Amino acid sequence: MNDELSLAGLQLDGREIDLGRLRAGTMLGLMGSPDSTTAVVLSAASLPHVAPPPRFPTGSRSGRSRVRSWMKKYLREADAGSGEAASAASQSAALTAFGLRPEVLRRRIADLEAIDRARLVLAAAWASGATWLTFIDPFASVPSHLRTGLRNRFAELVAHEGRGVVFSSNSLTDHTIAEAGVADIEKDQLVAFGSLEQIVSEPRGSLPAELSGVNVYSGLARKGWLSIGHSAVRARTELDGKVFVTLGWRAALLSLDEHDPAFTSATVFEAIVTGLRDRGTCLQAKLSPVDTEMGLALDVDLADLAGVPDRRPAGTDDAEDAPDGDEEPSAAGDATADGRSSAGFGIIHPGLGATITELRENVRVGTHVFVEVDTSALHAYPVE
Repeated sequence: MNDELSLAGLQLDGREIDLGRLRAGTMLGLMGSPDSTTAVVLSAASLPHVAPPPRFPTGSRSGRSRVRSWMKKYLREADAGSGEAASAASQSAALTAFGLRPEVLRRRIADLEAIDRARLVLAAAWASGATWLTFIDPFASVPSHLRTGLRNRFAELVAHEGRGVVFSSNSLTDHTIAEAGVADIEKDQLVAFGSLEQIVSEPRGSLPAELSGVNVYSGLARKGWLSIGHSAVRARTELDGKVFVTLGWRAALLSLDEHDPAFTSATVFEAIVTGLRDRGTCLQAKLSPVDTEMGLALDVDLADLAGVPDRRPAGTDDAEDAPDGDEEPSAAGDATADGRSSAGFGIIHPGLGATITELRENVRVGTHVFVEVDTSALHAYPVE
């Protein structure tokens, strides 16, 4: 048996892409645009000796299908190359491996909970006996408290039994099992391919930037300076040439007052709030600069209902910065012992409001704010 599968020549929007070689016992993850990642999964599934991704039927009557008939149909497709259907024993063993009882075969697909659907997808592919398996977002809709256990169980079985897997998912944590690497595929383009750490720490596409909590820009490093477009936001660098630049969602300070004493640099620019959204425990804003030769478009966290970490820059000596007893508190608010800002629970930018209520009243779509970027937080890395 060949213990490697070549993924060179996979099809993406009529073009070939090369995702290297997949070793048995490892998994390759695809993130990005669902249509694009699905196309690549199906292209991998068209290779010889590769099982197709198990998918439940769609349509108004699909939920009435019995699990048994669905699995039989899938296994016939997966075994088309050999013409031999998976044995009853292999089906039973696969169901047991993923925590399902044989009685599940008598149930209707519509009656299954999300976790059992996910287990069934994994079990069906496993029962095919194929060394090379493919999946389209196999852990979708599984509650987080169950997702981790199922994902880890799957990874253990893949490594132990020497299967190879290509799967898609837009959940960052799902890719922790992608030992063979992660491909970021957006708008029918292979944007990046490498380890999970490389993909998220030096993102080249919008999805890994979103998942890792940063803004990403194209920039230019020249004569010791890093610049982003025509913006006045610059920083020193040792790089040279075209670069990508990231900036975290908390690497800027916002205020309604252009002359807020919390601002410490001359590079303060005016921006308009063009969007508001919730993300996890955070309230977040999308900003567009009034003057693109001064500022940057960026996403920023406005408030965090899980509390606010100390804004003190790394490396600051607490003893040297501690105020004398008769000094006024800083404009950004002091940090309490647990690292939360005393400016108000959840508040990251006191200049926008001292409480969540004030923040909501003061900041709306169309509000003008003033922004100072922490240029020391700009992270640049070469395009190539």
